Amino acid sequence: MGAGAIGGFVGGALAANGHEVTLVGRPALMEKIAQTGLTLRRPNLATQTVFPATTTLVPADADYDFTLLSVKAPDTPQAIKDLSGLAPKTYIVSLQNGIGNEEQLAAAFGPERVIAGTITIPIQVPEPGVIEVSKPKGGLGLAALHPVQPVQVLADALTEAGLPTLVYTDYRAMKWSKLLLNIVTNASSAILDLPPAAIIAQPELFDLEIRALQEGVAVMRAQSIRAVKLPGYPVDWLARILSARWLPQAVTRALLRPSMASGRGTKMPSLHIDLAAGRTTSEIGVLNGAIVEVGQKAGVATPVNRALTEVLSGLVSGRLEWADYRNRPERLIKLVKEFR
Repeated sequence: MGAGAIGGFVGGALAANGHEVTLVGRPALMEKIAQTGLTLRRPNLATQTVFPATTTLVPADADYDFTLLSVKAPDTPQAIKDLSGLAPKTYIVSLQNGIGNEEQLAAAFGPERVIAGTITIPIQVPEPGVIEVSKPKGGLGLAALHPVQPVQVLADALTEAGLPTLVYTDYRAMKWSKLLLNIVTNASSAILDLPPAAIIAQPELFDLEIRALQEGVAVMRAQSIRAVKLPGYPVDWLARILSARWLPQAVTRALLRPSMASGRGTKMPSLHIDLAAGRTTSEIGVLNGAIVEVGQKAGVATPVNRALTEVLSGLVSGRLEWADYRNRPERLIKLVKEFR
């Protein structure tokens, strides 16, 4: 459900490996896939075109083993309503970014039916109905919210479909570790209308990114959550560097620059894509905003994430003008100083 880049890719890969898959998405895209198929382009593999079943609505009493949920976080409440007719034995797997989706699903369906998931494979959609993996890196992670869930069964099916999948014992560690990856140059790129490489190239902006990550690690520590390695990304190593406050800032930059630059590549991040498209909702609240919210409860100061959250929320709502922040890093830096 949510057959965009992630949903289409995971569903398409499972269908290509012989599984019975139904994609749920927007009418125009579902109609195109029904007519011409879903094309998968993966490094070192021949291009595949598959024809999974498509629909715009979740069928009532649908008897699925798993529902893989990949809608954006602001759409989770509506997804919960749409999924209310699922058969009771269907497990709901959140492949969504951010913090809080699993808790909403667990409150609605019970934790015994919810599985946490994450994906670190770099995916893009060059045209509707075509999913492309930009480089052979990453994989999926799954973690149970409740004992005796068939997590390993799903992990095996995904791995056999060419999507290397690890199983984690602590879903919060997995999701918060992915959050650290998600926030790298994401909000700042959207606010300043600059590509990630330009942000990392400017020391003051790069330092803001480092401090935002350090705030995230501090909030994790306050919750006794340890960073874990994700497929293709040593987030545990990243957290150790960020926690070493005794390191000179120049050394911290030098250590983090290669991984932060290669992680984003030349793609504009998701928050910029949504803002540029004029969307009136944003995932900023479950990304940087989650760090701010938990930090407030735990007594951890989060001025950088607060500034990023408030500015981008204002831009999305129309309360602030994008022209006032585009390519004007001094305004963002000044606001962070005010929030200290």
